Amino acid sequence: MSEDSNQDGPADLPTPAAATGLIGHVEAERLLLEAWTSGRMPHAWLFAGPPGIGKATLAFRLAKFVLTGGGEASGGLFGDALPPTSLAVDPDHPAARLAAAEAHPDLKILRRKPNERGVMSAVIRVDDVRAFESSLHFKTSSGGWRVAIVDEAERMNRNAENALLKILEEPPSKTLIIIVSNALNAMLPTTRSRCRRLMLSPLENGDVARLVGRAHPDLPPADLDLVLRLAEGSPGRAIEFVQAGGAELYRSVATVLGDLPDVRGERLHALAGSWGGRKPKEGEQDPFRTGSDLLLRWIDRAIRAANAAPGLSEIVPGDLDAGRAYVQRVGVEAVFRRREAVRRLIHLEGALNLDRKQVLIDAIHALAFGEGLERRRA
Repeated sequence: MSEDSNQDGPADLPTPAAATGLIGHVEAERLLLEAWTSGRMPHAWLFAGPPGIGKATLAFRLAKFVLTGGGEASGGLFGDALPPTSLAVDPDHPAARLAAAEAHPDLKILRRKPNERGVMSAVIRVDDVRAFESSLHFKTSSGGWRVAIVDEAERMNRNAENALLKILEEPPSKTLIIIVSNALNAMLPTTRSRCRRLMLSPLENGDVARLVGRAHPDLPPADLDLVLRLAEGSPGRAIEFVQAGGAELYRSVATVLGDLPDVRGERLHALAGSWGGRKPKEGEQDPFRTGSDLLLRWIDRAIRAANAAPGLSEIVPGDLDAGRAYVQRVGVEAVFRRREAVRRLIHLEGALNLDRKQVLIDAIHALAFGEGLERRRA
């Protein structure tokens, strides 16, 4: 799925589908329950918010609730049934167990797929959406509800999203569609308008720290504090950082970028060797992907710092001052051009399977010296 779950669980955090609990998002759960118990459940929800905050976990939590019959009513004072007060279900319920394994016949999931080389596709393609649509027209196994989850919906290409629109415009009966998006503005306005939108917020640092601590109990306090600053309320992002090299990865990135527009070869080559080397094995976090994200984030924070944007705080000592000085020396427009060059290099690495160490070295050189016409003008 698109994100690590944010549930109360053991050290090895389960996937969103397998999660049995949920931390945070109390108001979101209340709104979902209210829609269900009132009989005014919309046919499509759009769960939106930053990556890794529990959107997919909430989607599967709602799916299990619906597939197990919408919660078990409890007896009132005079024997009348009371509506459910939570989306929680018995994890041993047969339908819940099947949903946790993503094996329930009435649970359909649309997500990116690996290509013929086993590499995960960067987009959800139109053929994937058409196959997904076909699966929604079969009879349900029990005659009850069907739940369809679209994960990382912002990754649909334009043709795929137009195909999804047809489903939203003419949804099959008793089908609940849950769309999960990490980038709401990347989706078509017509898609957004055909769903009831549920915006989910980042979690409190205490909740993120508790989940990171369960997954990585030996993480030093100083590293945990740095990871929390990077994660910005996202447990999924925090755990990704730790698994990819954690606090030390950002310290290394900040050290190299802090020299800009100068480049110190020994520092750059050390960084390139640490997260630009081998590709990870299946199930491992990819330091190159995480490092690339941190590199682009450093540039964005530098631009914001140079423009006195509010709400910024240091992640490591001096990183904002170094970023501000870089932008002031190079110029805001030049930094934007250089950021785009870096983003393009990172994209080409995945598309063309380029040498990762060389991509990183070229990216830092682009930030330091510019490229193309910019270099010739200099």
